[in-house]
Amino acid sequence: MAKRKREESAEWVEDKVEEATPIKKKRSGSYSKAKGSAYERQIVNELKELTGSNEISTSRASSKKLDDMKIDINDESGKLPCYFQLKKTQTTPSVKKINDDVGKIDKPLCILWNIQEKKEGNVNITSNGEYAIIPKSFFYTLLESYLKENEE
Repeated sequence: MAKRKREESAEWVEDKVEEATPIKKKRSGSYSKAKGSAYERQIVNELKELTGSNEISTSRASSKKLDDMKIDINDESGKLPCYFQLKKTQTTPSVKKINDDVGKIDKPLCILWNIQEKKEGNVNITSNGEYAIIPKSFFYTLLESYLKENEE
């Protein structure tokens, strides 16, 4: 604390000097949108390689109708057994809300979640794993298919 003399008095007063607190920068909406778009393109490329189909694209690029229905991957060929909603967030996706918001129900919904984690003094954000969140009934269908394929 610094001391100074009051102008109209002979008494000394202490000035409180506040310590500078680091400014916490909030990420902009455009940052989150760009991060989500890049993740969508990454998954599209992985699915194209996996299926051998070039008819898979982001719904943002190919179908406003699907994009409005909260479906992130457009599969013109129909090879994929489910719809995809992609999340690249630090917080757990609201699975029930996402399922309620999706506009199509003829196929199961798979939520692909890329967990984000702050590193190095809360500045850099990196991936801490990727998970697929699917309905239990769809999981059992996949498990049955896997078991039949791998019978001895």
